[in-house]
Amino acid sequence: MSQAPEDFSKIGFAKTFLLPALLIFLIPIVSLIFFLYIQGYYDNQARETILRQIRDDQSLTAEQKADAEALFTRVPMSRLILHPDYAEMVSSEGAFDYATFRWGIRLSLFSIIGGGVVFLLGAVCVVASLRSQWIQYVSLSVSWHVLRLFGAAQVLIQGVLLFALSYWVTAFFFEMYVPKLIAIVGILALIAIAAVIKSIFMKLHNETVVEGTVIERDASPALWEELSGICAKVGTEMPDQVIAGIDDNFFVTEQSLTVGEKKYSGRTLFVSLSLLKQLNGSEADAVLAHEMAHFSGKDTVYSQKISPLLVRYDHYLQGLYEGGVSLPIFYFMNGFRALYEISLKRLSRSREFRADRIATEATSPGDMAGALLKIIAYSSYRAKVEQEIFEKEEVLESANVSQEIAQGFDNYAGSFLSTPDVSHLQTSHPFDTHPSLEDRLQAVGCPLESAESQVMLSAPGDGLWYQKIEGAEQLESEQWQAYEDRFRAYHEETLPYRFLPKTDDELAIVVKAFPEVQLEGKEGLLTIDHAGLNFATWEAPIRFSDLQECQMDENQRLNFMAKDSRPVKLNLKKFPEPQKVIEAVERYYSRYLAAKAYQEHVKQSDTTSYV
Repeated sequence: MSQAPEDFSKIGFAKTFLLPALLIFLIPIVSLIFFLYIQGYYDNQARETILRQIRDDQSLTAEQKADAEALFTRVPMSRLILHPDYAEMVSSEGAFDYATFRWGIRLSLFSIIGGGVVFLLGAVCVVASLRSQWIQYVSLSVSWHVLRLFGAAQVLIQGVLLFALSYWVTAFFFEMYVPKLIAIVGILALIAIAAVIKSIFMKLHNETVVEGTVIERDASPALWEELSGICAKVGTEMPDQVIAGIDDNFFVTEQSLTVGEKKYSGRTLFVSLSLLKQLNGSEADAVLAHEMAHFSGKDTVYSQKISPLLVRYDHYLQGLYEGGVSLPIFYFMNGFRALYEISLKRLSRSREFRADRIATEATSPGDMAGALLKIIAYSSYRAKVEQEIFEKEEVLESANVSQEIAQGFDNYAGSFLSTPDVSHLQTSHPFDTHPSLEDRLQAVGCPLESAESQVMLSAPGDGLWYQKIEGAEQLESEQWQAYEDRFRAYHEETLPYRFLPKTDDELAIVVKAFPEVQLEGKEGLLTIDHAGLNFATWEAPIRFSDLQECQMDENQRLNFMAKDSRPVKLNLKKFPEPQKVIEAVERYYSRYLAAKAYQEHVKQSDTTSYV
């Protein structure tokens, strides 16, 4: 059986997430050591000076000198000046320095201790989240709010510590300070703080768009009647709406969805028209019983609650990552996100096994197994067909995905079980992860390697549930047509990025998307095409294939270096719209680099296949 989450937590987590997460302690530990050291150095200097003054003071008696020496030897100056009677012993500048050390030490300790406390609290929440969906939601909600505030505080504290270190390290060790370094560190700290604040308060638009058609109750009464029977067997209420589409999956959700221009809320069931056509009626019963079991187990309720938390968490991580100096906090937070992913996947697997068990009890092990085999085989074959069509290096008159699938699926199903790694395949789902095919078949009592598996997979479906949807054939045809039109359009958009033109057809495709561009400047005409660029004052054009380097200097000049070591400059100030020149060069050169990488990938793939 597959043990991916467990293996990941035991083998890969420490190296991938835990060790980077400990970087959060690096800056505060370095700061603590440094400020303790520098404070101790100042204390020693002050002690030696004061003791020397005491010994030289002839107005003091031997006893007074002994008492004074004992006091200043026992109590460091950094503590003495906190008492009102001794505060005036140091200058205002010295008092400020000592205050800096004191707060540097305090902030470092707060950062270190706070990190340890939050680490333990987060670990407890993660462990607790493995017990049930309710505890998982509560623990994730609590830890998210704690981690969010803690992360923001850490960014602020570590930014201040870095700013202080940028001055004191050079001032103490080299008796100088570097204004540019201090300014740069200060700006970086402010950028990190701004990025985190933005990620906390930015309003997120978490709209889920589903391609399909809502099947109204009065439009397909037979469908809703049969679905009512399934819900009665499972012991749950009916969905509020059923959406029929051509995606290669079935799913349920209680998240708000947008279909067309209309939003839907409540309990939603999505059914695949293409898959219903491949399934027997009893197999479709098993699939729909499985989906309704997610309603009865409140799986969709907790998914609806947890999903926004995860979205905000991931957005917050993005803010920490973009903050630059906040990267240590990012790794710390990302470590807990990875731990929760383990928890989420583990409970998700449990939910799927429970739904499979309920569906098996409502129908039969064979029905559930047959449905799983056909769904995963269909999904695998559809991906294969789409990949083969997409890899065609020619303009497609039409993308006949549905036709290719219909003509070849039966033959593919006959050999599907011999596909490498077939046991590890999973059903696709927009919201949850699923156990592997091997694990699920084993759980329902029909092992993958059994002789019955091939029989169930090869048995043609009667499409009974497909027939219960009024106008199903037209709905499916219209949706496939829209999908294939988008597929073909996207395929055509990518073609220019594949070719280093060798034929007239390839050249025509590239030139259509990247025609010659001419930009007039004060010193002449700049011409850019798919192959390179040329300027009126240059001795010869520069081909992208010969270009080794392109940089812009402080004088707004583009400096090109060709393979023949010929330096060429282009003064952007001589053009009325310099940004337009930059964008054109980037766009055309990026196309060349993408095509070059693609051709190298194709060549490498061909060589690997041959070997």
